[in-house]
Amino acid sequence: MVVSLVVRVEALVPGGLSGAGPPLPRVGAELAASGITPNGLLPGGTVVGWALLGFGLGMLGGAAGRLLLARMRRGTRVPPPWLEVAVGVPCAGVVGAAGAGVLPWAWLPLLLGAGWLAVVASVVDVRHHRLPDALTLPALPAALVLAVPVGVAAVGRAAAGAALLVGAYLLVHAVSPRSLGLGDVKLAAPVGALSAAASWPALLLGCALTAVASVGMAGWMVARSARPTRGAGVSLDGTGAGPPGVAAPLLCDSASGAATWRRGASRSMPPAELPLGPPMLGSAWLVVFVAALVGGTSGAVGPMGGG
Repeated sequence: MVVSLVVRVEALVPGGLSGAGPPLPRVGAELAASGITPNGLLPGGTVVGWALLGFGLGMLGGAAGRLLLARMRRGTRVPPPWLEVAVGVPCAGVVGAAGAGVLPWAWLPLLLGAGWLAVVASVVDVRHHRLPDALTLPALPAALVLAVPVGVAAVGRAAAGAALLVGAYLLVHAVSPRSLGLGDVKLAAPVGALSAAASWPALLLGCALTAVASVGMAGWMVARSARPTRGAGVSLDGTGAGPPGVAAPLLCDSASGAATWRRGASRSMPPAELPLGPPMLGSAWLVVFVAALVGGTSGAVGPMGGG
């Protein structure tokens, strides 16, 4: 029966099973050229194949981050697959660039770890205006360890950059605690380590890009909060029957009878806090990624000395 089945298959396949038939069709040839190895397990080295592998790894990292945030005391719950996709995109770019030979493999651990932290920490900061210690405190030693493949000089620069940026942020926090929280000060340590691991100019460029991104985010939030909402006003007796478009920040608490400030009751005023985590982490990651792409271990914005 097996012999009969083989004979029938050979009759259907041009050239039999020996591989002596005509070449693969155009679609099949393009599929084979996309980087799939004969065993079908790993990409063969092309940009698309490595990018798909990186996206898959990022999806796994995003799923782990989602479970971690759900279990943390000061975390948050994110429905799938948003976090998985958000982590998968930078991972696809990093692994794809490394597989294509334009990004040194030594930068892969640091950029992948920083990309994961940027997405996971930014989600909590945007939704709840806080940066959990469970994410910010272990990030510095993790950054120093992940910078080891780049070189000893990069590790030393990372440690010094972390101390320098934390000192600067701590000074701003002491002058104006409302504008810069302690969570941002703690986050400055891994951000400074990541940027300085590339070069000192990368640290300065990352800070400048953070300032620009923060101003843009603040402007967007002010413009968004200034838009009037239908039915936002309330009458003087607190029944909510006032004219539409008139904001009423003071709402009467029916339980205590006291006038209390409800956060978000007035959409005509800008929010009191600006989440700085996304600009800090995103700017540092982007600067280091571009520097590693253009300069490798010699640097795009200055000598890295990580060889």
